Amino acid sequence: MKQVRQAAQRRDIKKRKLLIFRNTEQLIGFLFFITIILISIWVIKSIRNWMDNPEQMVLSQLVLSGDHTYTTEDDIRKAILGLGLPNTYIGQDVDDIQQEVMRFPWVKQASVRKQWPDRLIIYVQEYKPAFYWNDLFLLDKKGNVFSVPLDRIAELQLPRLYGPEGKAKAVLETYYKLDNISKKLANSQLVLHIKAALADERNAWQLMVKQCIGNFCLENQEMRLILGSENIEQRFHQFIKLFPEIQSRIPVDERITVADLRYENGISVQREKIVQ
Repeated sequence: MKQVRQAAQRRDIKKRKLLIFRNTEQLIGFLFFITIILISIWVIKSIRNWMDNPEQMVLSQLVLSGDHTYTTEDDIRKAILGLGLPNTYIGQDVDDIQQEVMRFPWVKQASVRKQWPDRLIIYVQEYKPAFYWNDLFLLDKKGNVFSVPLDRIAELQLPRLYGPEGKAKAVLETYYKLDNISKKLANSQLVLHIKAALADERNAWQLMVKQCIGNFCLENQEMRLILGSENIEQRFHQFIKLFPEIQSRIPVDERITVADLRYENGISVQREKIVQ
């Protein structure tokens, strides 16, 4: 009996050394837990390798949306390629792309988002040109200065404004006042359209105006108005009111080319023969 008990004790000690679990269920549970962890690690590693593979999840669709006229898909592609980012869903950084698109001087706002699994959607809002500024730039109606490649605005017909650098909004504000005067005094017999306005460093103004009758504008009938730097609006207002009388004194075969409005008691005009 003593030997039997000793043998049983040795078996129990051996079992305790081999197993740290009280029962089979705990052992199975532990093995199942380890299996789940190993499978999860393998799945995560596989997915990561798949995503890092440039041949997987390639962004193959570019969608350009928003209020845009001058931005092209080719512009966007070149901007993205310039970043040197992997052409994958995960590899593209929407913030970097947005900043790159905003570098286009004619873009006012831009947003970028990715759509699973292979689409990049870019929303663009552009400045809307309303004037040429110093022949090299454009202005929108609020006076924001921007530029657009010349080949994309070749057919654009806009009034031209000229002025010192950094004074675009101030020049535009005065232009609006003068344009409103012209519109208020317009009638079926006379409309003076401002084609160009120039303000120098001393805020001395000159206008190029085109004489129109109703909706018909006379070709090659532009006049340069010299307004000076004082009482600009009053001088322009006075010229429009006096213009029919001034015009009536000009021979029918001549036209006014320049009108100097800087005099207190009158207007000086230059004339030339009308070429038939």
